[in-house]
Amino acid sequence: MKKHLPFVLVPLLAAGAVAHAQSSVTLYGRVNTTLENQKYSGQSSTTGLQSNSSFIGFRGSEDLGGGLKAGFVLEQQLDSTTGASSGFQRETHVSLSGGFGTLKAGNYNSTAYTYTADYISMHNHDTGSSADALFAYVVPNAAKVGYISPTFGGFSFELGYGFEDNHGGDNSPFDLSASYKVGNFDLGAAYSQFDKAKATTLRALYTGGNFALGGYVQYDDNGFNPAATTSHLGYTDFGDRLSARLVGAYFLGASEFHANVGWADEYDKIDKSGAMQYTLGYNYNLSKRTKVYGFYTRVDNERNATYAGASAGQDFSSFAVGLRHLF
Repeated sequence: MKKHLPFVLVPLLAAGAVAHAQSSVTLYGRVNTTLENQKYSGQSSTTGLQSNSSFIGFRGSEDLGGGLKAGFVLEQQLDSTTGASSGFQRETHVSLSGGFGTLKAGNYNSTAYTYTADYISMHNHDTGSSADALFAYVVPNAAKVGYISPTFGGFSFELGYGFEDNHGGDNSPFDLSASYKVGNFDLGAAYSQFDKAKATTLRALYTGGNFALGGYVQYDDNGFNPAATTSHLGYTDFGDRLSARLVGAYFLGASEFHANVGWADEYDKIDKSGAMQYTLGYNYNLSKRTKVYGFYTRVDNERNATYAGASAGQDFSSFAVGLRHLF
């Protein structure tokens, strides 16, 4: 019996190998921690550790045959300074992909943000205190269906659509974004709307040699007005606003030098509500997955502006040094 047992296991092992080839699950994530000195004007500064969107994720796929694949993503936000977790609320979706593109449903970033502000955030994944504080993020992440097109001659697009019964408001949230790559240029555009909040964004990125230069321009109406998405409870009209961001990077061996500046005009129905944001950053890549870095960021708010979590008229600044590891 012992002599024949290995021969009995051969077909079972072969079947298992085929199944493994057809489906897979990957563990991945990011641990990103900074030591920061933060200050709001008129208050004492604070110094301590900060977690910059650290997370752990599981990504899986199954080959269904005929070019069709099923997949899923489960991401759990983590506080790298305490180990606390928010549950699988960062990104959770299932998908079906093939020659037609990809269909997905669940919780994921607004396509308008992914194709514009996030796309040009080269310094620190647009996380933590140096994240873009001025971008109008209109469409919520949760309870959406989406479609990602194949790429046609450098052009692709993505559509996200939520449901009124999941989000409240008087209309369903949706966004439509597109990207076009030609030579050293990477162009993008996005439109997003949720109830009476809406935003249109244009983005460009140029990469050549050791340099990268990019930016976006955004026009939004009530983009930072929470009441705009609950108009049945009462609606305050902030009006419209123009904003922009310019980013630049220089790469020299393992070193990266980053600079960006953002500007937000005042909402036309809120006097003195504009702001500026400046960031200088340096990354040193110890490997493809691990880097040490430092940055200084500052947000200057006008009298009635509240960007970066500030009270009206407060300015915010932070000096930071950090370590980031991807796995």
